[in-house]
Amino acid sequence: MLSARSWKLERYAKQVKEWTHTVATPQRPITLSILNDHKLVISQDTSKILESLMLWESATWIKGVRKGAAILLMIKSPLNDSIRKVRFKFLPDNESSAENQAIECATCLCAYFKFEKEYTKEAFSQFQQQPLQATGKKLLVSDMSKMMLNGDVTELLGELYSKTVFPKEQIRHMLTLCLSDPHFPGFVVEVEKLLKQMNSQSSSTQRGSQ
Repeated sequence: MLSARSWKLERYAKQVKEWTHTVATPQRPITLSILNDHKLVISQDTSKILESLMLWESATWIKGVRKGAAILLMIKSPLNDSIRKVRFKFLPDNESSAENQAIECATCLCAYFKFEKEYTKEAFSQFQQQPLQATGKKLLVSDMSKMMLNGDVTELLGELYSKTVFPKEQIRHMLTLCLSDPHFPGFVVEVEKLLKQMNSQSSSTQRGSQ
């Protein structure tokens, strides 16, 4: 991974229903990186990805709050109305304090999405009610797998899901790399098998509930 900037973290936490925490150790440090391809990655010991967010056009679905040496991100799902929270606290380095590290990171992230001065219930509620785009559709993973197999994603999902945040030149580059990899056809076959398996499991569950 080509990192434009990176910071060491003391801890990382995420909330879906409950908070789960990951604490850095000397043996397993946690690093937040903003990559040259405009992706935010939080990794532990370079072997485990804790968080991966594409920052292109993220202003409509991510908001941030910095307090002291910690940053809270509110991340909106395009599949439903849910918002998950991610929180991370920075470590100091030899040149600056943990708070200065957080300020530096927040300054970089401000180029992509807005930071609120403080976290309030009003700000959270306003962000939650703000539409990504009008689609009126809430989807499960099983719905997505079925549509991918049927090839009707654009027709059924509308503009929100038929657009990508990846720049076209990056897509071209990624596609070229994939097609030049001799193992890529086998990967495609395995993905199709898994999509069919997920679709079959979903159909069986629906029949069982009737």
